[in-house]
Amino acid sequence: MHRLVVLTTFAAFLLVIAGGLVTSTGSGLAVPDWPLSYGTLFPPMVGGIRFEHTHRLIAATVGLFTLILTLWILMAEKRRPVRRLAIAAFGLVVLQGILGGLTVLWQLPLPVSVAHACLGQTFFMTLAVLAEVTAPRWGQTPRGLTPPRLLLLWTTLALYGQLILGALLRHAGWQPVLVIAHLIGAAAATILVFRTSRLLSWLLLLQIGLGVATLCFKGNVPVSTAHVAVGALLLATAAVLTVRAYRRAFPRWGLSLYWELTKPRLTSLAVLMTLAGFLLASAGAVATAKLLAVLVGTALVGGGAGALNQYLERNEDGRMRRTCGRPLPSGRISPQSALAFGVILSITGLILLLLGAPPLAAGLAAATLGLYLFLYTPLKRRSALCTLVGAIPGALPPLIGWAGARGTLGLESAWLFVVLFLWQLPHFLAIAWSYREDYSRAGFRMLPVLDPEGGSTSRQISLYCLALVPVSLLPSVLGLAGWIYFAGALIISVAFLGVGLATAWARSPKAAHRLFLASLVYLPVLVAAMTLDRVIL
Repeated sequence: MHRLVVLTTFAAFLLVIAGGLVTSTGSGLAVPDWPLSYGTLFPPMVGGIRFEHTHRLIAATVGLFTLILTLWILMAEKRRPVRRLAIAAFGLVVLQGILGGLTVLWQLPLPVSVAHACLGQTFFMTLAVLAEVTAPRWGQTPRGLTPPRLLLLWTTLALYGQLILGALLRHAGWQPVLVIAHLIGAAAATILVFRTSRLLSWLLLLQIGLGVATLCFKGNVPVSTAHVAVGALLLATAAVLTVRAYRRAFPRWGLSLYWELTKPRLTSLAVLMTLAGFLLASAGAVATAKLLAVLVGTALVGGGAGALNQYLERNEDGRMRRTCGRPLPSGRISPQSALAFGVILSITGLILLLLGAPPLAAGLAAATLGLYLFLYTPLKRRSALCTLVGAIPGALPPLIGWAGARGTLGLESAWLFVVLFLWQLPHFLAIAWSYREDYSRAGFRMLPVLDPEGGSTSRQISLYCLALVPVSLLPSVLGLAGWIYFAGALIISVAFLGVGLATAWARSPKAAHRLFLASLVYLPVLVAAMTLDRVIL
């Protein structure tokens, strides 16, 4: 098995080199169709066709090797993290193939091209790690001094950041801002690498030399391709050294833990509302590439915000029955790993939004991240106003979608913000009422904690549910929607008001749970009514 992993890793490295040759020679559109090349598997190997088609042939071979390898590992390997790593590698190679096709079919869109470049090296790095953990020496105690684990982790992240900047330079052009950022990143990476290992240091010196040569001899194909190849080796080596340093923790690793860090339900809701904002703002045909960048960027920022929020509240989560089993308080993931994971997700998401959508969308996403982490999160320990403040970043996703489609905000986008803002308040008050003892143990000053009788909480739930009725009907009143939306909004808003009033009257955890479930139904029905109204009328 290990030999097949090594062979696949070597083939993936050849694929990185082939991809570097395609971009260095400008052959990305030498073949205008996909997956065939000029409608055949064997086109004439002339000009840029030989680089692009060779790249495709190697990619197909690597995909086949990875499929065989994944099936073998799933049948023969008992370690769950290794099995998941193999599945991740297969998922990466499939996604890489799809992105490769989209770069051709969509005429080299910048976000897709950058993602394709980064994903290729991520796939190679994943295979290199898989080769390390399947090697016979994996269970042996490492010889010599091992650099600090955290230092290796941050070194790998710094090199990955350089990968993103390098991909931007290759596909967006030699813009001064990107060149300066890449040079600053190189300086930071150098400081980290020189404190880790001699092998990394030699690779980095070679990479710096190739980078200087690339600047001096722009258009030199061997130099620029070698720069890509050595960069891939440098990143993969850093990842292998990091995994080697964390070998004792490896049996507890799992993709599901990091998935849990992203708060998937909350992030999925944010992506859904972003999609709604984008579709409602789109006039005529939907810009597919832009929509993809907006949704993926929002998902990454949302997932990063969830991970960073859990990092900041790890001690409080450990005191709550509802959250003590989360990856951080349970000790299944270290705080440093969660912090690094959250930072890299957030930065990657913001970069994707900045590249693939109007700047306003990225600005709103950055505002959402900042308000959620640096205003709402600390305010939970200080004031009952935290729910009101937290509803602001929670209401921004539809505006991100709207700005992603149009580049500006308008009356309808303001309405989406207000509806989502008002909806969140009874939704989160219902959660806080159900778990007020937990919140009290954690030291969170939520309104139900400070209001044990429930009088103020009940009044606010009633008030916000009541306000949703006229606000939800505004699009029809202003001529922005027709009778289908009006009927749907009226029915669902009045029903939600009824559940809210019943909760305010009962003041019980059971009633609060019913309100929570009703809130989960309310928002999708309202958006569906708006979409249906647009489609039919």
